[in-house]
Amino acid sequence: MSVLGVVFTFHMIGLVLWLGAAFLLPIAILPAVRSLAAPQQNTFMEKLTRRYIPWFVLGGIAVGLSGWMQTTMMADDLNIPVTIAKHVAIIPLIAVSAYIWFYLARKLGKPSADQRLWTQLTVWSWIQAALGVVVLILTGWLTG
Repeated sequence: MSVLGVVFTFHMIGLVLWLGAAFLLPIAILPAVRSLAAPQQNTFMEKLTRRYIPWFVLGGIAVGLSGWMQTTMMADDLNIPVTIAKHVAIIPLIAVSAYIWFYLARKLGKPSADQRLWTQLTVWSWIQAALGVVVLILTGWLTG
C-alpha cells in the first residue's frame, strides 16, 4: 500500500467519526431522544456529548491533517476550482459542527435546558448533514 493509500484511509476513518454522527444525529438520535421524558433527554445528551466530543475532535484532526497531506501529495493532479469549492463548503461545516457539539449539545445536557434548544439542535443538525453531503459530493468529484 502506498503512503497516499494510508493517508486516504486515515481521511476516511476521520470522516466516519465526524460525518457519521452528522448524519446519525438528525436521522436516528434526535427522533429517539424526543420519545424520552425531558429529564431523560437532558441526561442522554449530557452522556452522548461527553462520550462523543473526543471522537469528534479526533475525527476532525484526522480529516484536517490527512486532507492537507493529500492536497500536498497530489498538488499536480488537483482540480483547483473543485478543491476551492470543497474548502469553501468545509468552513461552514466545521463551524456548524462546532456549534452543535460544543454549544447546543452541551446546553441540552443541563437540567435547565430550554425545549427551544431541541428545535435549534434539530435544524442545525439537518444543516450539518446537508453541508456534509455537499462536501462528500465535491470529494467524490475530486477523486472520481
